[in-house]
Amino acid sequence: MLQGDPRTTGSEPSDPGTPATPGTEGAGGSQAARRRRYGRRRGAAPVGECFVSRLGPANGEPFAALDDPDDGVVYLRPGPDTPLDQLRFVSLDCETTGQSPHRLVELGAVTFTLTGHTSSFETLVHCTDRINPYARRLHGITGASLAGAPPADLVLTRFRRFAAGAVLIEHSADAFDTRLIGRTSGEDFDADNIDTSRLAGKLWDLRDTIGLERLCAELGVTHRQPHHALADAEATAACFLELVVKGRERFGWATLGDLLADGQPPVRPPAPANGVQRRRPRLPTPAPVASGAASVEVGGDDPAAAARPRRRRGRRRRGRDGSPPVNGGGNGESGAAAPPPPAGD
Repeated sequence: MLQGDPRTTGSEPSDPGTPATPGTEGAGGSQAARRRRYGRRRGAAPVGECFVSRLGPANGEPFAALDDPDDGVVYLRPGPDTPLDQLRFVSLDCETTGQSPHRLVELGAVTFTLTGHTSSFETLVHCTDRINPYARRLHGITGASLAGAPPADLVLTRFRRFAAGAVLIEHSADAFDTRLIGRTSGEDFDADNIDTSRLAGKLWDLRDTIGLERLCAELGVTHRQPHHALADAEATAACFLELVVKGRERFGWATLGDLLADGQPPVRPPAPANGVQRRRPRLPTPAPVASGAASVEVGGDDPAAAARPRRRRGRRRRGRDGSPPVNGGGNGESGAAAPPPPAGD
């Protein structure tokens, strides 16, 4: 064993900087020291004030930061007649806790035009909710990895400046990422969004939605790290550019309106803020019925049926030997005939 191993030092604490406490001598003391040093961290993960990235830029492009100064430029939402060459696009992807209500744990985005990549946005998002084990296996984000990540309100405030005046591109048939951002921030995103799976379905006459990895394989796009927000956003942007080239040749896509006609997800009502779940409206409670009118309702319009006693439903009991019941099982009917009474003297 190595020198300093708590298993070889009977009364010495495992950490030289930690003073020995009464009652921790011997094997029990070393186990307590190991628990203090190697045990699970207690309490919530601390909140940070700067972006925490997992991948970083792919080709040295500019990277957004939380404390970037505001340039003061007001970007307007483009109209449907805007040519595609004049548009600025933002491809985004979100990783969540994987269970309802979904909480944001990572946000990645890419700003680009039809001529190339402009800048990137990536950060983990602080969250105290439990992460679903299946989602954790997919994206690899744990509660411990969110330590030091900024809160969602700061991240989304910076992202709104990052995506101002752009068209949102996502690989989601129901605009899940955009709706998640709107629900988390409590404010709808004032931007048009286009779904790459719908554009692919339009080009190839698909009945079902196509996954991002399969779409990358069909278009020859490199996906450097699946289920990472920034890598998924980069792959979505590259697939979008390839789809636009094919759509221009086949359908003549030239303006934003052409893309919205074939690739815009259905508009849904905004989700309530703070993760509050919508509830189905309750049906009105019927008014109480008087006791005299209840018998008429049971029998309907037939007075004789209303006066007829209701049949009791019950399970007919059988004898121990499996023979049919002598009397009815509580339904008003008799089973087998009763034995005759004994003859008198």
